[in-house]
Amino acid sequence: MIKILSLILFLLLLLVGKKQGLKTFICFYLSYFLLIIYIVFMGYGFNAIIVSLIICVIESLISLFLLNGYNIKTKASFMSITIVLIIMFIIIFLIGKHANIQGFSYESIESIGIFMFDINYNMTDVIIGMYLVCTIGTIIDTSISISSSINEIYENNRKLSQNELFESAMNIGRDILATTINTLYFALIASFIAFFIWHRAESIEYIINYKVFAQDVIELLLCFIASILIIPITSYICSNKLINSDKQK
Repeated sequence: MIKILSLILFLLLLLVGKKQGLKTFICFYLSYFLLIIYIVFMGYGFNAIIVSLIICVIESLISLFLLNGYNIKTKASFMSITIVLIIMFIIIFLIGKHANIQGFSYESIESIGIFMFDINYNMTDVIIGMYLVCTIGTIIDTSISISSSINEIYENNRKLSQNELFESAMNIGRDILATTINTLYFALIASFIAFFIWHRAESIEYIINYKVFAQDVIELLLCFIASILIIPITSYICSNKLINSDKQK
């Protein structure tokens, strides 16, 4: 079934996206293999935070430059993503060290019961790394959407000032933000349907304080924060680069 669905996906991407669709398909599977490499490196005992940061940077390079080429908008997006990634790393590191949400819940006992529990691996680092990887997808999508839009605006009207470009980018970002937050929210709700059924007899206070629920809600809020931060940073860097590139010509 996976092979059939992959074939359907490939054909639809070629039909609708043409050359860009083929690039998207290649990027998708490169990201898939990148995830496998990520898991393998952690399995060999490499620090989960460092591996996660490297994976985030590589994923940004693949998603931006392979799909959209090497140009002003992708360079601006990459700079913006790097800045937001540093900010989110600080926030996530502080939360991960103080939230005490590492490890598995009791629903996982049946799955992990046959394995040795003394794995000698810092699960807090795994959670921090997981949060970093989760936020990167959101900020890449938002950043390239803003930089592509503002680049198109500037190509059609080169008389715009940097402030006008920045305001246009912010307006675009606000529209993107609304749909991004709704998408992330409903993705979380959909993933928690089975959880709510499992705990339907429990009180709301118990569910809110449950480890798995807390982990996913924190992940969602971090994605929200990253999605908000990337908008003004990308807007400023992209508008600045576009104006300066014209001055240098």
